[in-house]
Amino acid sequence: MFHRSFRLFSNAQLTVISFVFLMTSVSVSAEPYGMAGCGLGSMVSVWKNDIGQVLAATTNGSLSSQTFGITSGTSNCTTDGIVRVDRAQEVFVTYNEEPLELETTRGTGERIRTIASLFGCPTHGSQLGKLMKDQHSFIFEKSKEGDVTSRSKIILSRLKSKIAEDPELKQACLY
Repeated sequence: MFHRSFRLFSNAQLTVISFVFLMTSVSVSAEPYGMAGCGLGSMVSVWKNDIGQVLAATTNGSLSSQTFGITSGTSNCTTDGIVRVDRAQEVFVTYNEEPLELETTRGTGERIRTIASLFGCPTHGSQLGKLMKDQHSFIFEKSKEGDVTSRSKIILSRLKSKIAEDPELKQACLY
């Protein structure tokens, strides 16, 4: 008797959760999905803060939506199971903007090495750090845009334009 009522309760939960996701699919945006990764949890636009990321990770794990998304190439996932490079770069800058800006003033640091790896040139981290230090005021220039996501895109765009101007980094990095 208990097993049957538990299964009924579980099916009801799944139905309610599915209905909620179907109703919120209209407001889905292409913002970075954060640390919880791709999956249905990444599709709920209001789950961008820390607690929301916990809810997104729980949703992704409990409904196996992350596995399905990676397999099918949906829900902000790619079919090869790897996050798109441009999306990974954008998410990294979004979540590390302030410390990255601070490290850029010194021209060295863990985040500069990480961004070098994300650009495909991990052995050129010191050179990228020097470039970022020299071009700090241009790369991190404050814009009129108030959106964090668009700011990270602007920072990345400016950084990529400076990499394109450097002969060695242009050859080494996959920007």
